[in-house]
Amino acid sequence: MDQMTEPAQRPALSIEDFYDRLAPDYDAMTTFEKRFVQEEPFFRLLVQRYGIRSALDAGCGTGFHSILLARLGVRVTAVDISARMLEELSRHTAGLGLDIRTVQAEFGDLVSRVAGPVDAVFSMGNTLAHPGTKQELRAALEAFSGLLAPGGILFVQLLNYDRILQTRPDIQSVKETAQGTFTRSYEYAGDTIRFTIHKRPAPAAGGGEERAQTVELRPVTSTELTVLLAEVHFDEIHKFGSVAMEDFDPATSRDLVILARRASA
Repeated sequence: MDQMTEPAQRPALSIEDFYDRLAPDYDAMTTFEKRFVQEEPFFRLLVQRYGIRSALDAGCGTGFHSILLARLGVRVTAVDISARMLEELSRHTAGLGLDIRTVQAEFGDLVSRVAGPVDAVFSMGNTLAHPGTKQELRAALEAFSGLLAPGGILFVQLLNYDRILQTRPDIQSVKETAQGTFTRSYEYAGDTIRFTIHKRPAPAAGGGEERAQTVELRPVTSTELTVLLAEVHFDEIHKFGSVAMEDFDPATSRDLVILARRASA
């Protein structure tokens, strides 16, 4: 087997290429099936408390949260930049008998590609670390705001970059699966983080060559995100440390979860 290219020498992929390549392994990496039991009670509470009948899943990946919401009776539009991620979502829904509309689009095109208003926008799984500049992040949040009905909710999940930028870990996580071992690592370069996923295939799954792929992330702090949300007509902005809505601690929480309302006026 050829020696792997060192991460610092590996060019960063576009967001679309990164997730197209990752799509076949994504469910294994994220324990797709087990998460339904873990997360369903919290999303049921959101749907009931805020009367959510329609939602946009922005950066849907292979569709975990789209499927979870659809099972709760929500009419879901699932958006992702990766065609292969959307193919995986469609494969799931075909087996489940769920009707989820899929749209391949960048966030800048959402208002023209998705019919609104919707009762809720969900952006999960660190999606908002992908806009490359503060202006692009603001434009994404503005698109969410433009699609929400007045009083509708935005629910965002990001990694807690307050903690990551303070502690600067090299390894984000290592996950053992039947398909292989997935190691997620970071390199810090100015205002960005080079994020690499390295897969070492399991011999029992047929082996194969090790591979790695890299994409650039822009770490978004809790302060930056809450300020931008207020600028694009959100209020009642609350910060949590997980989807279970635990208290957010910038120094220790793994995640940053934001729940905000689209201002009525």
